[in-house]
Parts: sequence; structure tokens; C-alpha cells
Amino acid sequence: GDNLGQAYTLQAMGDVWQFQKKLDQAMEAYENALFLFKNVGSNLGQAYTLQAMGDVWQFQKKLDQAMEAYENALFLFKNVGSNLGQANTLAALGRLALLKGEEEKAKTLLDQAVDLHTAINDFYSVATDYYNFALVLTNKGKKTPARSYFLRAAELYDKIGLENYAQDARQKAKEMGM
Repeated sequence: GDNLGQAYTLQAMGDVWQFQKKLDQAMEAYENALFLFKNVGSNLGQAYTLQAMGDVWQFQKKLDQAMEAYENALFLFKNVGSNLGQANTLAALGRLALLKGEEEKAKTLLDQAVDLHTAINDFYSVATDYYNFALVLTNKGKKTPARSYFLRAAELYDKIGLENYAQDARQKAKEMGM
């Protein structure tokens, strides 16, 4: 059969199950997809699958496994020259570092993600990087820096015409107080 087609189908099924919070099924689909992507030599397929596996592990609070999956994904994204993949993975690694209490490392990773997203004119992702980083800061009780990142996100969402997103980010910043 068509191993590459099967791999992409399994990856897509994993994404659906992840969205539905059926994480064991998602992980099984991702593991099978990863195996097939390796067999056909698709580094990009492997990278996206590892990134998705990292997301599941991060959600499950398996932070070391998530870190390893993201680092392997980042290596593969660099190999194939995918700036978007690198940027998204760096943003995920930044949020993970923040969860682990490594604030300086987290900020450095976020800055790298923002630089790459900016280089490819993906300002939606820059705003979302800031927004998601602010959410993690909020969960860690760090309201002042969270407020700053929510406001940065709001400013960018406004610039690209996403008023509802901007309004949401400003509301979250307001909830952080002064």
C-alpha cells in the first residue's frame, strides 16, 4: 500500500483524537504514523508527528517526554529548512520551559520563535505566541508579565484585523490588573 498516505491519514486521525481529548488513541495513531514516516524517509512528516506527540505529553504533564519530542522535531524541522515548523516548536519549547520554571530559557525560546515567525511574515503566529505564553504565565500566577504579553498580542491582532482576538487579549490583560 501507500505508506506515505497511510502515515498522513494516521497523523490526521491523531490530530482529531487529540482535539477530542482521546489522548491514548491520539498517541497510538501518532506512533504508527511516526513509524511509517520513518520507513518512507519523510523527515517533515516525522517532525510534525513528533511535535504533535510533544503536545499530547505536555497536556498530560509528561514534561520530559514532551521536551524530548519537541527537541527531536526541532532538529528535523531545521534539517528540512521549515521555518514555520521550527518557530512553532520553539514556541512550544518556550511554554514548556516556563512550565518547568526556567523563565530565562523560556523567554529566549519565545524570542527565537517570534523572530522566525516574523521572518516569514506570520504575524498571527507571533500574536498567538505572545498570547499562549501569557496564558502559561497566568497559570503560574505571574500577572504583571502576563499582562504585558497579552497586550503585545492584542496590538498585533489589531494590526492584522482580528478585532475579536484583540478584544479577548485586552480583556485578559485587564483581568491581570495594573
